[in-house]
Amino acid sequence: MKILITGITGLIGKHLMYVLLENKYTDIRGHHFTNRNMEEYLSNGIDLFQADICDKNAIKNITKDCEVVVHSAAKVIDYGTKKDFYTAHYDATHFLLKDALQNKVKHFIYVSSVGVASGIDRNKIIPDETTPLVKTGVHYDDAKIDTETLVKDFCTQHHIFYTIIRPSAVIGKDSVWVTEPLKRIDTPVGLKLIDNGKQPACLIDATNLANGIFLCMIKDIARNQTYFFMDDWHVSWKQYFTDLAAMKNKTVGSSIPFKVAYTVASIAETVFPLFGKNPPLAKKSVQATGMNRTVSTEKARTELGWISKICYEESMKRIKESLK
Repeated sequence: MKILITGITGLIGKHLMYVLLENKYTDIRGHHFTNRNMEEYLSNGIDLFQADICDKNAIKNITKDCEVVVHSAAKVIDYGTKKDFYTAHYDATHFLLKDALQNKVKHFIYVSSVGVASGIDRNKIIPDETTPLVKTGVHYDDAKIDTETLVKDFCTQHHIFYTIIRPSAVIGKDSVWVTEPLKRIDTPVGLKLIDNGKQPACLIDATNLANGIFLCMIKDIARNQTYFFMDDWHVSWKQYFTDLAAMKNKTVGSSIPFKVAYTVASIAETVFPLFGKNPPLAKKSVQATGMNRTVSTEKARTELGWISKICYEESMKRIKESLK
């Protein structure tokens, strides 16, 4: 069985590659975009395919001879225009789906985000996979919602099995949830907490997520299903950022009220682009760290038998080692 992983050099794609190799799945095609040292992938026998996934001509036959596609490539930043995110997520996924149809792919696995459930009030309900989604105006999250619908409709119409993966904040070596906070810690302003970091961090170790994606590949019950994935660590943003800062012998900064931070981010997203600059604070990051984004993972645990094999302490230990 040949498997295509888009974004194989990214956090999720790379960890999935190693989970597949550990489980003796060696026929892997890995898509990547930027030029970099690919020796790690070549030495593992990965069939590499370099292309801009937003260019439908560049990815022609990227799925040839593949039975399964895991689409993990994404634009993982907290700010951008609506066009930026819809091009990178919706359009690119549509191009990939069309190529998958042409090449008779059997199973299309789309890596979405827990952000699709950002518009659901956790004071009223902890969302599961049956909870209707609500758009918030944050382009990244809204694009993911529409892309999920695209995948479901396209695959249903053309009799391709699909699985939607909704991970929480993924941490591990080179994760944006590691690199970006550490960058902020080193700035004069420092790393600020939202509402004293009281909200649950809703994290997932990249290996734990890769194990979940692997289960979706090999278990028939995962066909035409959607799954939330989040580790059961019960860690607050204050604890996570404090532990992360300690790796550099630093401390987190002061706290900002959520409403103030969100207002500042809204203004910054309007003003800074006028001068050709990205805002120093974005609404998406404020929502992510200042709101409760807990989701139910009972479906993944019950149907797939998924568990969080890597505990919080082990995950943080691995991150610390990678920083050396």
